[in-house]
Amino acid sequence: MNTRFDIAAWGAFAGRLARLLHGGVPLLEALAFLAARGSAKERAWYEEVQLRLQAGHPLSDSIKRGEAPLMMQALVEVGEHGGDLAGSLLRSADYCAEQVKWRRERRQAMLYPLLVGAVLVFLSLFLFGVVVPRFAELYAGMGLEVQGATRLLFGLSEAYPLLLGALFAALGTSMAWKAGSKKGRGTSSLLPKLERVPFLRRLLLVERTHEWVATLGLLLDGGVPLVQALYVQERLPLREENRSACVRIRDKVLQGSPLGDAVECEQLDAALPLAIGVAEVTGELSRALLAVERELAEQRRQLMSLMIKALEPILLLIAGLFVGLVALLMMWPMLNLIQSI
Repeated sequence: MNTRFDIAAWGAFAGRLARLLHGGVPLLEALAFLAARGSAKERAWYEEVQLRLQAGHPLSDSIKRGEAPLMMQALVEVGEHGGDLAGSLLRSADYCAEQVKWRRERRQAMLYPLLVGAVLVFLSLFLFGVVVPRFAELYAGMGLEVQGATRLLFGLSEAYPLLLGALFAALGTSMAWKAGSKKGRGTSSLLPKLERVPFLRRLLLVERTHEWVATLGLLLDGGVPLVQALYVQERLPLREENRSACVRIRDKVLQGSPLGDAVECEQLDAALPLAIGVAEVTGELSRALLAVERELAEQRRQLMSLMIKALEPILLLIAGLFVGLVALLMMWPMLNLIQSI
C-alpha cells in the first residue's frame, strides 16, 4: 500500500470513521460509506482496506501499511484489543488535530519574522545591486578616492551576488542533510545553544513537557497500561530527550517507583511530578495528564506570542541599522569632500 496521506487527512479519516462506528454502523459499511464520498485517492485506499478486512486482517494492520502516525497506529491497535475502536479513533483524531493546530500556530508565528527577513534580503539586493554601484561609479567619475569601510562596502557590492548564492546553497545543503539524517524529530544540535537563553529555555521546556504529557495521557486514556504506554512512547517520533526519558522512567516504574518519583529526576516542568503524584493517589492519572497537557498548550501559545512580540522591534531595529549604516558609508566620501571645500 503506497498511498500516503498527511496527518490532517489521517485525523479527518479517524474522526469520520469514529462517528460512524459510534452511530452503530458496522466497520465494513462505514468504510464503504466513506469511500463513496471520498476523493479518488481516498476511495482506492478505503477499498483496499475493505479487502484486507474481508481477508481477516485487522484495521490496525492496514493503518500501519498506510504509514499513519505512530500514535494513531498504537491507539487503533489498543482499541481493537480492548473493544473500543471508536473511542481510540476519536483519540487519534484529537491527536492529529492537535498536531495540525500546533504546526499552523508555529507557521503563523514565524510569518512576520520571515516576512521581515525577506524584505531585508530584497532590500540588500537593491542596495548592493543598484544603489551602491551607482555611488561607486559616481565617485570614480569625480576622481574621489574611497578608503576604509566605504571601500570595503563597494567591494562587497561587487561580490554580493556570489556571497548570497553561496549562503543560500550552504543553507539548502544543511537543511537537506538534516532532513535526511535525523530520525523522527530528533533533537537539533542548535537546541543546547538556544537553551542558554532563559526565555527560550522556558519555551523549550514547556514544549518538551507538553509532548511527553500529551502522548502518555492519550495512551493511558485509551486503556494502555502504564508500562506498555511508556514502551509505545519510546517508539514514537518524539524528541530524543523524551524517548530517553521514557526508557529511564519505565525502568524506575518496573523497579517499583511511583510515576511521580520517576518523573521528578527528568528535565520536565517542575509542576509535573506533583500533579502526577496527586493523580496516582486519586486514581485519575490519564485525566490529570490530559488536564496538564491543556495547561501546557496554553502556556506554549502565550510564550510563543511573547517571543514574536519581542522579535518585532529587534528585527525592525536591525533593518534600520543596516540601511542607516549603508547610507552613511556611501555618503561618507561626499561629506569629506564637502568639508574640504
